[in-house]
Amino acid sequence: MKTGNSVGTRLAGRRLVWACLAWLLVGTSLYAQDLPRFRAHVISQELKFGYQLIATDLNKDGRTDLIAVDERATELIWFENRHPTWERHVLADNVPRLLNADCWDMDGDGVPEVVLAYRFEPAPQKSVGNVVLLKSGADVRQPWTPREIDRVPTAHRVRWIDPEGKGQKVLLVGPMVGTKYPADYNEPVPIYLYRPGDWKRETLSTHPRGILHAINPVRWDGEARQQLLTACYLGLHRVEFRDGRWVVSPISQGDPRPAPLCGSSEVRLGRLGQDRFLAAIEPWHGNQLVVYLPTGQSWQRLVIEDKMENGHALAVGDLNGDDHEEIVCGFRGKGCRLSIYRAADSRGERWQSLVLDEGGSAAADAVIGDFTGEGRPDIACIGASTHNLKLYENLGR
Repeated sequence: MKTGNSVGTRLAGRRLVWACLAWLLVGTSLYAQDLPRFRAHVISQELKFGYQLIATDLNKDGRTDLIAVDERATELIWFENRHPTWERHVLADNVPRLLNADCWDMDGDGVPEVVLAYRFEPAPQKSVGNVVLLKSGADVRQPWTPREIDRVPTAHRVRWIDPEGKGQKVLLVGPMVGTKYPADYNEPVPIYLYRPGDWKRETLSTHPRGILHAINPVRWDGEARQQLLTACYLGLHRVEFRDGRWVVSPISQGDPRPAPLCGSSEVRLGRLGQDRFLAAIEPWHGNQLVVYLPTGQSWQRLVIEDKMENGHALAVGDLNGDDHEEIVCGFRGKGCRLSIYRAADSRGERWQSLVLDEGGSAAADAVIGDFTGEGRPDIACIGASTHNLKLYENLGR
């Protein structure tokens, strides 16, 4: 009897273990559905050194076009989406060392205005930092008319943001460093604000330190008003306009190593169902892809990739329609690679990766959008040393 009871107990225990494993596998399948298949298309292989992509409809035809910021060129170009082909146009010329742009339809005519920062150099003494507003004429395919807004040495990021949710955006300009490069760890870096019309420079904040790499507007609570995520030597911060003033809230110190291998480089806000997460590249131009998960008033830091060299491209979106967003991340250094990362559980404590492009794109920036009109999210990526712009068409599962 004693032996029989012991065997019965062990069998019951094993059944319980297998039942738990089966439940876990079912639960995982609900949160990590198979990713779609992708097919690569080359839009251009004639870039000098790609840096940034902007996805927007420039000609009011309902298709998403691509503005390509090529930092070693002297023209700002865009590719008109005529799927399955793309047509190259010059948006602005005589704009050397162009680095960053952003779009917003200021006048409501259906064609967004473009703000561009060019004549960038990392050393403030050598950087002009022109910031111009570009507006189209009757034919958007002809070069646009520039209006200079300001000159900000090392102007590195330009972003439109709607801080009050009233449809009245303001322009933000983030220089890369304060007064010198290489940067001191503790030197403040300003973020400037401009209101359309008078374009007068205001200082939004001086909380960033060392090197400021990202200013990323987000809708933190899913509402109309936008907040700002920043990534610098001091890590990640959230900045919001509240009760008539800009309030800075620290999120994480980022990579905890000593300077200069510290802090954060890029950041995006993502969702796993109703729960938010942050995806970050750390440290500056770093080797790590990091996921941050909320735990009460703090954030749990998970390094899900640490084999990158010069990490730079980062995007977040729901690629397979399961209401859980994936991460697209790539690096532009030796052995360049573009990959997709998906949560393998409901909370995001385990992640799986899929290589999308091995060595074919020195990924400087990536955007997610429906570029084919098939109703599925595709991926576009601009390459630095690979001199190309590629589209990864979502073919479904």
